[in-house]
Amino acid sequence: MPSHYNSRRQTDITNTIIDRALLEVSVERRQQVVRLTESDSVVRLAERLRKRATMLAKRRRSETKAILEGRDELILHLYASTVPKGWSCGWSDGSSVRADSHFRAGIGGILMDSGGNIIERISRSIGAQDAFDAELAAVVAVMQSAIALKQLRLMVYIDNEGIVQLWHEKRDDKRLDDINRLRKRFERFALEKIRRLHNQPANALAKQAVKLDRP
Repeated sequence: MPSHYNSRRQTDITNTIIDRALLEVSVERRQQVVRLTESDSVVRLAERLRKRATMLAKRRRSETKAILEGRDELILHLYASTVPKGWSCGWSDGSSVRADSHFRAGIGGILMDSGGNIIERISRSIGAQDAFDAELAAVVAVMQSAIALKQLRLMVYIDNEGIVQLWHEKRDDKRLDDINRLRKRFERFALEKIRRLHNQPANALAKQAVKLDRP
């Protein structure tokens, strides 16, 4: 049988699994999507989820909200599936806008335990901070929540490449002081880059905090 036929058939199977999960997220269907990582990368699968969700939302406009919420939940679980067994997983983002020559900033974060349960959502105004400082504050907030909830093996995903680069190459940079201080309270800690469009749940929480802070 031609290889292109097998490839097309596998693509159709993958799309069917993803579409069914987007239309009705359940534990079983979520697990089916996560198992796709055995033969494909998390990044590619998350991209496919985004594209399939967009297509389905156009076809089923009355279900758009549920489909997009399903997309975000499934992407979170895809990334969580890559962390070592027994680790919790966090996502963070910061948002900062100019208003009347001043910054208004907010942070967003999500914390998921090792069993795949979301145990904390963070959406908080942090006052006059620029975007970089807001991103740092969001990481710190997720770390603090993890410590409070005794989640002491933690992977945090962030879409700010500059901060991740600092963490991996210049960890003694003063801007990382708060993160380094909190890191000592963890058994294991890691900070990794995620694509911006795969970090939408944390981004939405950060933007919500800024919006609520406006007079």
